[in-house]
Amino acid sequence: VIKMKEYFGKEGRLKEVLTEYEPRQQQLQMAEHVYGALKNSHHLIVEAGTGVGKSLAYLVPLAEMLLKEELQRAVVSTYTKALQRQLVEKDIPMIHNSLFPELRYALCFGSENYLCLRRLNNLKRQGLFESFEEPEVSELFRWSEQTETGLFMEAPVSSQSLWSRVCRESDLCHGKDCRYFQICLYQKARAEQKRAHLLVVNHHLFFANLASGWNVLPSFDVVVFDEAHEIEAVATEYLGVEISNTQLKYILDGLLSERSKGLLRGLSLQDSEFEELKNLIHRIRQQGDRFFGEVMRWLEDEKTKRISEPGLFLDILSEHLDTLRERLRELKNKTQDDEMKKDLSAYILRLSATKDAVAAITEQSLEDYVYWAQMEKRKIRLVASPIEPAEMLKQMLFEAVDTVVLTSATLSVRRSFEYLRERLGIPEADELILSSPFNYRENMLLYIPTHIPDPSDEHYLEQITKEIEQLLALSGGKTLVLFTSYATMNSVRERLSQSEMTIYCQGDAESFTLLNLFRQDSRAALFGTYTFWQGIDLPGEQLKCVIITKLPFSVPTEPVVQARVEMLNRRGVDAFLHYQVPQAIITFKQGFGRLIRRSTDTGVVAVLDSRILRRAYGRAFIDSLPEVRITHERDEVGFQLTG
Repeated sequence: VIKMKEYFGKEGRLKEVLTEYEPRQQQLQMAEHVYGALKNSHHLIVEAGTGVGKSLAYLVPLAEMLLKEELQRAVVSTYTKALQRQLVEKDIPMIHNSLFPELRYALCFGSENYLCLRRLNNLKRQGLFESFEEPEVSELFRWSEQTETGLFMEAPVSSQSLWSRVCRESDLCHGKDCRYFQICLYQKARAEQKRAHLLVVNHHLFFANLASGWNVLPSFDVVVFDEAHEIEAVATEYLGVEISNTQLKYILDGLLSERSKGLLRGLSLQDSEFEELKNLIHRIRQQGDRFFGEVMRWLEDEKTKRISEPGLFLDILSEHLDTLRERLRELKNKTQDDEMKKDLSAYILRLSATKDAVAAITEQSLEDYVYWAQMEKRKIRLVASPIEPAEMLKQMLFEAVDTVVLTSATLSVRRSFEYLRERLGIPEADELILSSPFNYRENMLLYIPTHIPDPSDEHYLEQITKEIEQLLALSGGKTLVLFTSYATMNSVRERLSQSEMTIYCQGDAESFTLLNLFRQDSRAALFGTYTFWQGIDLPGEQLKCVIITKLPFSVPTEPVVQARVEMLNRRGVDAFLHYQVPQAIITFKQGFGRLIRRSTDTGVVAVLDSRILRRAYGRAFIDSLPEVRITHERDEVGFQLTG
């Protein structure tokens, strides 16, 4: 505790080295709790309201412990790229330069983000670039000779369509046996990670590491999850099983494309052997088209649909995948080329994993998983997701890592972490709830009109459109309108009367582009769905009004949600009150939190869902917010916005 006061106190070191630093009691409290958890190898849950400065509150204790060698290595995991960037471009360099010059840190990316020089040159030799434009290929090779990182985000835009064929894939990596090992850019990054005290990752990479048996990242003894409210969703994705038509095509194309290019071209095969393999792969393509065609017909016009019984889709793939796998084994045993042996081994494992996934999903052999299908553009996928990942997370994460710190501005429901603990399987953990230092009562108004009908009412859409028009007229722009579905968002946009105000709508362009356009246009509204409920920062005059059109309950027919509700109800638990309401409250708090980002920010949050007033559970939403003035009168909104 004394140690943290040295940094965060009124006369602390942060005040000495950072000119704009303002000591905050909440930040000191959080730093003390994080330091205590690290010292005593405890888990910790911290809800830290906007403005607490939670990044420094965990980074300083981590740096202190790492440099004292009381910790081997630590990981900080975030959900959004914006926070990841803030940590490695601002927060960590700031404490590194002024307080901890010996601290070594690395920003980590999944290995598929790195160029593989071996694949790049092999594909040229195998003729797999023939279907691409020559300038694209030339530019990629030119860049490969100049790049110091080999990262996808730095590759020429024109050649990014080639990336899946030239990126590093862990099962195709030959490691120290690779002829490019000494100049491999991924290995260079990996060496930097091993030298680092602190690794900054995103949740997807963290759970890819966990699902792989801890083989992706160097070992560590502490992890801090910032934006920890997203953990369950990401863990569910990575602990599941999936098969898709695009995945099958990718594997087959790697072996032998429809233009007869690929790995098998590198083998010295007799014409008859080559034709046999070509026909076998063609047959699997046809069976794949039939199999996924059946899924597409079954989906009809629905994008996502639960598969409620085994045997709904006939497994017409496994037998052929088995045959191809055995042929590859024979070829592997015959070839004298060590590099080819390793590549064939990787494809044998891929075919095995694909076969196992098809069998598991069609037979529904995984217990306590929910099975579902989805179609996105041309991609058709079948998925098995764990209904409750809590027990898996307890064993694989909380019992395997010495200290896990979970933090976010939105983790509690009515000042309790019970929901989070149940969903994530958190065993013993210290707890801390820190309110925001911002004065919400003075700086903002929560407007809840009483005349809007229930969202199930036929006049709801008409009424919220009128209300949004009135609020936009009062705000004059600088308004974020949050929806829970694209359908409602697009309907409201179409119904709005033409005005001088610009409406930027999610889907019109990339989210990053829309945000920039909105920032530069003082007479604009930004319409968005779940992407915009969190992770966006529009401080000061950029945002004056947030309109929440509907309480953000998850779609009850969404397969994973439906299965979780059924499982809880079977246990005698009221799934609505113990799962759906708490989940909605956490998302609601994220949307509410878009408005006040700095101590001087002011404005209005409007909630156009009368259930928050009329239903018994509505009180839980309001009780989970900071203390704030509430009004039902639109006139007061005008006074608040005009000051």
